[in-house]
Amino acid sequence: MGLYQGPRLLDFAKTPPHLQFNKYVLTGYRPVSTAQECLRSLFYVHNELGNIYTHGALPIIYITLLCYPAVQQTALLAYILLSAHGIYYATTARTNIRRLKAFTWQALFRFSLFLFRVYGNGVGSPNSLRLFVIMDAFAVLGGLVNIIQIPERFSPGLFDNWGNSHQIMHVMVVCSIIYMHWGTMEDLNWIKSFQCPTGG
Repeated sequence: MGLYQGPRLLDFAKTPPHLQFNKYVLTGYRPVSTAQECLRSLFYVHNELGNIYTHGALPIIYITLLCYPAVQQTALLAYILLSAHGIYYATTARTNIRRLKAFTWQALFRFSLFLFRVYGNGVGSPNSLRLFVIMDAFAVLGGLVNIIQIPERFSPGLFDNWGNSHQIMHVMVVCSIIYMHWGTMEDLNWIKSFQCPTGG
């Protein structure tokens, strides 16, 4: 993917401090860029290109899923807003631990919903709970891969442009969202046929 000859790329030591969050990605950093230079960076290889394109997959999935009726949109938009809030705080955090903390409240919220559904009055399709557990497993595993910084931790420099932990995390988030969609669809189909118990 070399449609455009980009600027001279930087190594880790010469990159701006706010980009120095993965010491195992050694090369391929873009210099500080204007908006136009950022757009051009879509067409040459650097160490954030995979991140840019995997980020791009998420809005496409969101837009596709938003083509469903209003009830589905409401559930999906609530999840998107929760995710966006966590992502904002994660991207502004300076350390991996702070990035992880940015998602802690979201994980606790999801876990409380899980407990409410399993042990409380929460109901839904018996088949959807498995899909939501898989969704959360993808999200947690992706977060751990990103925090631990594998595989690049074991071969610094080898995964600078492709296959590093941040890109793996993005792919796992996409998988998580797909399972969230399937679980939501399962619940919505279940709701259509559910009969509320009558008080007698």
